[in-house]
Formats: sequence, structure tokens, C-alpha cells
Amino acid sequence: MKKLRTPTRVLMLACAAALAAGCAAPEDPASRPAAARAGGLQDPQFVTTAAGNGRYEVQAARLAMYRAASPQVRSYAQMLIDHHTLANNELMDLVRARGMRLPGVLPRDKRIRLDRLVSAPAGEFDRMYIRLTGIEDHHADIALFERAGRELRDPELRAWASKNLPTLRLHLDAAQTLGSAMR
Repeated sequence: MKKLRTPTRVLMLACAAALAAGCAAPEDPASRPAAARAGGLQDPQFVTTAAGNGRYEVQAARLAMYRAASPQVRSYAQMLIDHHTLANNELMDLVRARGMRLPGVLPRDKRIRLDRLVSAPAGEFDRMYIRLTGIEDHHADIALFERAGRELRDPELRAWASKNLPTLRLHLDAAQTLGSAMR
């Protein structure tokens, strides 16, 4: 059996603990050690969040391909499908190389957002999709990826986050342009 390097083993154990914690009752933040409360973004936390967000982006964009009335919104959605699928696949390769596994379901907050899009009235779908997925979610993703570029321990994950920042900014800019044109 191949022996794993210590940093890889530590990362795998941390990921397993993070995934197990996700299944447990919510922890009181005050009960965590001060270093953990004040600490930076943890690699497993970033990987889980980035993977869930990326999966959501693709699902929301696929929905937009069918529901959007505007050809510009459908074009934007296709761009997101293309870019996020590529980024998701790269992240999955990094995760697999570390022996980690990710949950196969969308995070609860993303399922709720997707449900909002599914139930949006036809006349409001385009604006809602651009506002929620294009603008709000990309603002949050950019902040997460900027933080990851500064705080992650794994240099390959840090590099992946930094490499994908320009694409996320492009998505945000395009959404803001579309949003302004829809007013």
C-alpha cells in the first residue's frame, strides 16, 4: 500500500472531519477554540463550498437555458455551463488526487435558491436568474475565492482558486451588464 505524505494525510483527515461535522448537530461557535474561531479558511471547507457552488451554478444555468426568454440570458447561461463545468472538473481532479470525497447533493442554501428560480413566474425569471445567480452568487464566490487565494494551506488549491478568479469576475461583469440592460 502506498504511504501518503503527512500533509496529504492531514488534509484527508481534516476533510473527513469536516464532512462528518456537516452531518452532526450545529456546533456553538463559542465552544470552539479561539484559534479556530479566528482562524482562516480551511481547505476542506473551501473545497466543499466551492464544489457545491459550482454544481449549483451549472444546474441554475441549465434551468436558464430552458426558462430564459432572452437570448442574451441563454447565452450567459451557456457561458456559465461551459466555464463552471471546466472548473468543477478541475476541482474534482484535485479532490480525488487527495483521496477526498464530496457530498453528492447541493448545499441546502443552494437548493433553496434553485427552487426559487424553478418557481419564478415566466416574466420574472430572467431578471431573477441574473440577480441571484449572476450577481449575488458571483459576489459571494469572488469573496470566497479571494480569501482562498490568501488563506488555503494547499498550494494547488490556492492556485486553482486564484486561476478561477478572473473567470468569476467576468461572469459578474457580464451579469451586471445584462442586469442594467433589463431595467
